[in-house]
Amino acid sequence: MRKALLLVLVLLALGVGVTAAQSDLESVDPTGVTITYWHQFTNVQAETMTALVEQFNSTNEYGITVEAIAQGNYNDIRNLVNAGIVSGELPNLVAGFGNDAASYFRDGAAQDLRPFLDSAAWGLGDMADDYRSDLLPFNSLPSGEIVAFPHQTSAQVLAYNQTLLSELGFDGPARNWDDFKAQACAAANYTGPNGEDVQGYPITTDSSLFESWVASQGGVIFDGENYVFDSEPVVNAFQLYADLYAQGCAYIPAERFAEQADFARGLNPFFATSTAGFTFTVQAFVDSGYEAEWSVMTFPHAEGQEVLQVFIPSIILVGGTPEEQVASWLFLKSLVAPEAGALWSSSTGYFGASRAGQATLTDEAAFGSPQIFPYFTVVNDILSSGVRLYSGPSISAQGTVRGLISEAIANVTSNGMSVEEAVGILQAGAEQALADSQ
Repeated sequence: MRKALLLVLVLLALGVGVTAAQSDLESVDPTGVTITYWHQFTNVQAETMTALVEQFNSTNEYGITVEAIAQGNYNDIRNLVNAGIVSGELPNLVAGFGNDAASYFRDGAAQDLRPFLDSAAWGLGDMADDYRSDLLPFNSLPSGEIVAFPHQTSAQVLAYNQTLLSELGFDGPARNWDDFKAQACAAANYTGPNGEDVQGYPITTDSSLFESWVASQGGVIFDGENYVFDSEPVVNAFQLYADLYAQGCAYIPAERFAEQADFARGLNPFFATSTAGFTFTVQAFVDSGYEAEWSVMTFPHAEGQEVLQVFIPSIILVGGTPEEQVASWLFLKSLVAPEAGALWSSSTGYFGASRAGQATLTDEAAFGSPQIFPYFTVVNDILSSGVRLYSGPSISAQGTVRGLISEAIANVTSNGMSVEEAVGILQAGAEQALADSQ
């Protein structure tokens, strides 16, 4: 529960930001405003964002200036924002995910973006039909507020080694759980290219990866009000992990990203990856010297339940005067214009939020990262096909619950705990985390 002192400090520090959403946005004049944006980007992502900021600063009709400052990773930014909520020293925009925004909103910091989207003067206008509004629910609270703006996305997919699968006697990757188990077990009894033992499916304690298996059975871990780890799809996903591990058809990677290195050496038939990791997978093949035909796909799934889990690194509007808030919104809107979205995708490998921008990314020679182009294209086509999307809960308790999921995965595999007991512990812990966050 929030302490009374924190509430008083928040209200005192953020009084302007809190009332800004109640002002008449239509009459606000953002001319000449300077805003500050804390981001997490490095390397080519930082270079591309710098280019987009400079373009906005030099072309926007209001003379708005964006000062973009790299502030480390998401954890660093989260710590800075939480300190700023107490001190009152906050920027206007910060990088974060939906659960971060939910936490900031609970403490009076994050602003609801719906009034900006709905504004006659400042809304998306002609861009409304082009923008991927299907991403907005994943950054919305159960009460309806949109607390973070999705300008990019990545997705979780299953990478598969077709060369190895062919050697094992399979024409293609598994599309359902039964076939997936058969392929994993077949791989676990095979010899690698240099006499090594091939292993089955690599089980990690990554909670988001686990959610993809749940979603592939039509399930969720949070139903909008409560965590539902005792539901059939969640229990089945834990049982999948437990069975594969007990039967020797799955293994625990020796260290972080070891499953990717194993895949690039022909020592497992598939592993789960974010599309943001394609560059690293390609490089792992270069480093190993092993050659194979590989591609990516959605997770094996129940009939009619094909799904793609998306990760949505977003930007959160945390405060400022009405003029600063409108200026911040105009910058956010500039990032989802088709040209900006296409530049972002071709340079970074992330998917933009403009359908028109994504549709232009068909020229491998013009793509900024040609080595990942074939895999990017596969997922871009999946996204364009209208496949059902899933994303983890955007609630403040989710940070704690992710750790509890990791513990439960360890419990049903290496710790030898029954699925029933592990799920009971997880459900109780999640309910307590949810209660503590309210």
